[in-house]
Amino acid sequence: MYFDQFRFSWLRYRVSAPSHGQDALLRLAFAPTKTSLLYAQYRARLKPLDLPTSLTGRAVPLPGQQLRHSLLLYCDVQPTAQLGLRTRLQATYLRADDNLPWRRGYVLSQDATVQLARRVSLAARYAVFDTDDYDTRQYIFEQDVLYAVSVPALYGQGTRAYALIQATLNKHFTLWLRYADTRYRHQTTVGSGLEQIQGNARSEVTAQVRYKL
Repeated sequence: MYFDQFRFSWLRYRVSAPSHGQDALLRLAFAPTKTSLLYAQYRARLKPLDLPTSLTGRAVPLPGQQLRHSLLLYCDVQPTAQLGLRTRLQATYLRADDNLPWRRGYVLSQDATVQLARRVSLAARYAVFDTDDYDTRQYIFEQDVLYAVSVPALYGQGTRAYALIQATLNKHFTLWLRYADTRYRHQTTVGSGLEQIQGNARSEVTAQVRYKL
């Protein structure tokens, strides 16, 4: 657990005045066996954020105190030497001001890692997310090809799935192949500007080959 109290003496992004806030976290973990882990985590953050001008009635932004509650439930088990399973549920509730309603977002994901052969492994995930807006977006780290980092922001309503295969062909060559797909509900386009996609789905394909001397 931790508790953090902070103060800023000048303006910041989306905060138009000197400000202060608090951040606290509590995690309880339990390992019933050598191959399983369970934990629950709660986090509360009170931080400044400019209120909408429609609420304050002022032309100049006025900071308020945004309260965010975050809950995380996590289960990691390995039934066999070749199979690993991880289930994750995380949710967020926030309110930017006492006069504004609560907003929420959550994501539920199921991961599986499988050792298909001595030199071939598979990592896959299927996730369902539902958030009220971008401020309640959810982040979950994803496995990717070597040296790549994937932490997509999930917001709106939809599903996210990916599969990653790693194959060590011999002592010189290693191959990674990854496919990811995000599908949104109640949307006819994805993205904006030059990156706009017609339809409700965005797919990604990544391939990488490493040659080691």
